[in-house]
Amino acid sequence: MIFSSQNIALLLGILALLIGLYCIWQIYSINKLRSTFFAGSKAISLEDIILTLQNQLNESQTHLEFVETALNELKKDFGFAVQKVGLVRFNPFNDGGGNFSFTIALLDQHDSGVIITSMYGREQNRIYTKRILQGKYDSQLTEEELQAIQQANSKIESLKPKPASTRVVLSNIESTRGGQNRKSKV
Repeated sequence: MIFSSQNIALLLGILALLIGLYCIWQIYSINKLRSTFFAGSKAISLEDIILTLQNQLNESQTHLEFVETALNELKKDFGFAVQKVGLVRFNPFNDGGGNFSFTIALLDQHDSGVIITSMYGREQNRIYTKRILQGKYDSQLTEEELQAIQQANSKIESLKPKPASTRVVLSNIESTRGGQNRKSKV
């Protein structure tokens, strides 16, 4: 008989032995982990480690707040730095000589800055400056100076991040060909 009392007792004994071996293995693993964790001459308690980590985290948060404040100040101040540059080369005289004259527009975020124009001639070189405040200028600008301002403003627009375009890919199974035809829309 398979289910006799002796067979059942033998199975229960083997099961108890296996459970005992498993418990001994678990105790050994925990002791090994504990001895590894607290190894060394300075056995630091887990509470001390947690408190040290908490203090470091608080210091990091304080430092992060300081860095964020400094970054915001830099962003605010950066608005007054030269951010837009436009350069136009031209020949102001009809006697040839090439495009050695130039106009450069140097503008900040608020469209304030300066335009520098250098007119090169065979006998002399003249340099003119004109001030721009918030996109307005107090003296008449030449065509080249207006081009330099337009170029400076168009360059900053091209540097601004563009929204991510969504691309939809449609799969269309053609029953006559038996293959897939993929179309993409932007």
